[in-house]
Amino acid sequence: MMRPLATLVMLAASLPAADPEQAVMQASKGWREAAIKKDAAGLQRYLADDMIYNHADGHAQNKSEYIAAVAGSARYEAFTDSDTKIRIYGKTAILSGFVDVKQLNQPAYRVHTLEVYVENNGQWQMTAHQSVRITPPNGRK
Repeated sequence: MMRPLATLVMLAASLPAADPEQAVMQASKGWREAAIKKDAAGLQRYLADDMIYNHADGHAQNKSEYIAAVAGSARYEAFTDSDTKIRIYGKTAILSGFVDVKQLNQPAYRVHTLEVYVENNGQWQMTAHQSVRITPPNGRK
């Protein structure tokens, strides 16, 4: 009796999350945690092979360029999300919101981000990223 129950539990754990919004949020948090830890394997997992990452300063990187840059010299200390909204369109999701970015030995700054996720074999992966740095009114921080 225990073997069928254990098999059922294992199968349930391997199924994609029932709530796609939660799964997309987990993927978003996953790549950010991997970036902080300089975890190339984690970034491989959460980023789609055809990913394009557009930084707030205007330069763009593909997946391999982004992973090499982050794993080699990551400066990220923390990402704090706010006002995050996720819209699901079948196997595609759009995430938008604000992120306070903290880099080592630098003051935090805020970006407005737009991320596109696709579901690949049950795993949500970011395929596009665009961020715009938010300048506080009147130079306030």
